[in-house]
Amino acid sequence: MCENTKKKARSIEMVTGSLWKNIFLFSIPLMCSQLLEVVFNLSDVAVVGRFADYKALGAVGSTTLLVTLFVGFLIGMGSGVNVRTAHALGSGNRQNTEETVHSALILCALMGLLVGAVCFFFSGGMLKLLHTKDDLIGQASLYLKIYAIGLPAMGVYNFGNGVLSARGDTKRPLYYLAAAGVLNVILNLFFVIWLPQVLLLPLRSHSMFLQCSSWYICSAEKMNVMFH
Repeated sequence: MCENTKKKARSIEMVTGSLWKNIFLFSIPLMCSQLLEVVFNLSDVAVVGRFADYKALGAVGSTTLLVTLFVGFLIGMGSGVNVRTAHALGSGNRQNTEETVHSALILCALMGLLVGAVCFFFSGGMLKLLHTKDDLIGQASLYLKIYAIGLPAMGVYNFGNGVLSARGDTKRPLYYLAAAGVLNVILNLFFVIWLPQVLLLPLRSHSMFLQCSSWYICSAEKMNVMFH
């Protein structure tokens, strides 16, 4: 009984109460999530620009378009999961909801693996198609290959975000994103500034620990969805 009360407190019922208030409360965490993503991306660029050379900063900047493309696929999968799960929940069909959630998890994980594989194996060719400077392609390709390791985790995160948002809960995805972002910044500062000799290349260090935070947020949110 107590657990059901907690779930209702976390979720927003759009069909009861003031519609404008519900939409506002539902949207605030979503807007904060987008703002956090921008802030954390800026912090990544700031760390690389301040404590690595100009080539490392240029390499990170030259991957922006491709990173946006790959992440966009996974966000689109999460949006599809959100619509399908919300439809199943709204119909009150528990079996259909469970089948939707389980199928969506598999599809999002597979899409993350597929997008990650494309990013990993074809990063150099795509950078050349974008006319990336020759002296930046090496580090930019390395950055994308390491970034690809986190794309399956990002696919699962967007799955969890879609499911929780369909239940009216936009707060917990925000909490997970905030925790992962803070972890990312701390690891950036620690391994890029104080322990550059561990991996020798600041850009590699930066991107690898970005993936640590990605897998953390994936694991935490997936467990939350599965147990609730």
